[in-house]
Parts: sequence; structure tokens; C-alpha cells
Amino acid sequence: MRSNEQTHDFLDDGYALARGYAPSLRLDLQHRLLQQLLGYTLHPNITSKLPLSPKPKVADVGTGTAQWLIDLGHELLTAELDGFDISNHQFPDKAWLGSQISLTELDITQPIPHNLEGIDDVVHVQLFLCVVTKDNLTAILADLYKLLKPGGFLQWVEYDPTSFRVVSPDPALKQTANEQHVQIIRGPQGVATTWPSELPSHLASLGFEEVVANAYPLPPELYAPFMLCHLCAAEEVSFTAMKNDSQQAQGPSFRKLLGEVYKECQMGVTMAESPLVVIGRKAQVQHG
Repeated sequence: MRSNEQTHDFLDDGYALARGYAPSLRLDLQHRLLQQLLGYTLHPNITSKLPLSPKPKVADVGTGTAQWLIDLGHELLTAELDGFDISNHQFPDKAWLGSQISLTELDITQPIPHNLEGIDDVVHVQLFLCVVTKDNLTAILADLYKLLKPGGFLQWVEYDPTSFRVVSPDPALKQTANEQHVQIIRGPQGVATTWPSELPSHLASLGFEEVVANAYPLPPELYAPFMLCHLCAAEEVSFTAMKNDSQQAQGPSFRKLLGEVYKECQMGVTMAESPLVVIGRKAQVQHG
């Protein structure tokens, strides 16, 4: 069975990936790998300044399977943790979640409800590469800013396409398919999508303070699992966002390329990258 035969076309809500059981597992693995890479759930600059009394309130926007919130709940036992996503298809059943976690449908590309403004100590966003464009980035950041209390923090964890590059243990190995794949996932016409690396300047321009950006180059032992996650996501996109009405259509052609990429990966050729963490703080005293 194809890994996403259990899914449907969700592209009508702007999400190019799938939401079945295999995509949910892929999302969970991406989270675990990022946790292993970063070594923290909340950036140390945030945890050192997060008020613990009264109960801190944290929002995870684009929560997906809510794994980040679940992990944070083990660290902040008294926190109020709210997960938001445009779809509830990947939410765990509330019966298996701690009482401090609540999950709600919310489209962050639309204006946020007034009752959510100014109530969060921390807002977390992770892996929005398939959601954000240069056209909607400013509006999304403005809404994330509105969610925060004065003095609250935004933490954004993201892949950085400008860091994608093919690596090989032996220059004699064939890596044509990997090079083609990297060009495709970097961005349109192979030009790297730059908004993740530009997040610090966007945060500063919107009024965030104490902006910090950290890049985390993958150690070699994480090349393969990160690459497998990218291949799984690419396969999802091929079914959800590409035409599949013939064997010559874009979807089947792209999946054929992915098969060639995987063959090269089995020989050791893969992709290196440096995911980013960008944080910023809403001013503690609001002017104007």
C-alpha cells in the first residue's frame, strides 16, 4: 500500500502535505530528530526568563500531532498549553493528553480571534516551510505577535533551504538524483527559499526585541534520518499537490526521481543542512 493511500486531498486548506497515519508518524519523527539536534524544547533564553507564577500560558501554532506540547508538559508541569492547527485530523484523542493541554482548530493565515490576543507567555511555531510564503509571512508574524503578552516570547524552528547541500562519502559516487532533488526542494526554479534565514530581520521590523537566531548543522549521524523525512514529505506532496492522472504526469515522475534519490542514499550520498531556531520578545511596555 502507498504510504498515504489512507489520506485525502487536503490542498483546499493550503496544506501541501498529507495527514494520514504515515504522515503523522513522519511528523512525529521530525519532531524527535529536532529535539535530539537542538537539545531543548524551549530555547534557554526563554526558559531563563519565563515566569513560573502564575501559570505560564504557551501556544503551539501548527501543532499537528501535539508532540512538542506533550514534551513541554513534562517540563512545565503547571503550564497551560494550547495547541492550534488549521485541521484536527492529526490531533491525539484528548483522553490520552494531560489536563493541561487543549487542542483547537485555528487558521493562522486568517485574522486571529480577539479573545486570543495578548494572552500567551510563549508562542511556538515549527516547520512552516509548506505554509509560509513571502506574501503571507508578515501577516502571520503580526498575528503571532498579537497572541503574545507584553514580554512574551516567540520561538520559531524551521528548515533553512539555503543550507541544503548534497554530501557524499566518496566523490566518485553517483549523486545526480540527489542534486536534482535538492534543487527542487530548495525552492522555485532551484532558487533557495530565503524567508527562514531572513526571519530575524522580519521579527525586528515588527517590533520584536532580544531577537536571537541559531543555526544547528546536522552531525553526520543525523544525515540519513533527516533525509528520509524529507523523502517521505516529498512523496506526500507528489500525491497531494501534483497531477497524477497519467504515468507521465508530474506526480509519478517526481516519485520516480525519489526512488533514484533513495538508491543513491543507500550508497551513502545524502543531504546536509542546518535547521534554524529564531526567537524574539514582545516589548514589555507597549507604546502608542
